[in-house]
Amino acid sequence: MSIYTPIITQAGINAAVNAQTHGIQLEIGRIGVGDKGYVPTRTQTRLQNERNNVPVTDGRVVGDGQFHLSGVFTDDKEYAVREVGFYLNDHSDDARKTLFAIWSHPENVLFYQTPVARVVQGFDLTVTAVPYEHLTVNTSGDLNLFYAPEFLAMTQAQTNMAIAQVQSNHRQIQFNDRLLKLGV
Repeated sequence: MSIYTPIITQAGINAAVNAQTHGIQLEIGRIGVGDKGYVPTRTQTRLQNERNNVPVTDGRVVGDGQFHLSGVFTDDKEYAVREVGFYLNDHSDDARKTLFAIWSHPENVLFYQTPVARVVQGFDLTVTAVPYEHLTVNTSGDLNLFYAPEFLAMTQAQTNMAIAQVQSNHRQIQFNDRLLKLGV
């Protein structure tokens, strides 16, 4: 098993089989992260020390049983992320959502969260051990919208530079006109 491969929990397997049996769709809608490093088990129902839980901000079905999920993580605390959980949107109460898949490693850090960082983390989840036909991804928004302040600042800088160039060109034209009038 790869060190970055999540495992499907027993609750996740049960939910997928139940969805297939009853012809319903399951949504992966949230991603939780924590700072405990360990070897995860199929019987886990929650992360050992969850520090943050965010909606899936960008997600898509890539292929048969292959999902790409992204989340935007911000926190006022600093910690190394050593565990990740993928939750189903199967209960209205966040505390009761089913932990579908989990990843952790006793030594490896996935990313480091700081109070000044906005971490956009992508995950690829491949589901082969359960019926995946009734599994989808709930997306809370377009991930590109999270870059709006950066794009606005970049656009303003480019616009200011273009204005300065036009003004400089205009002054150069005026200067050249004066020189022509003076016969230089």
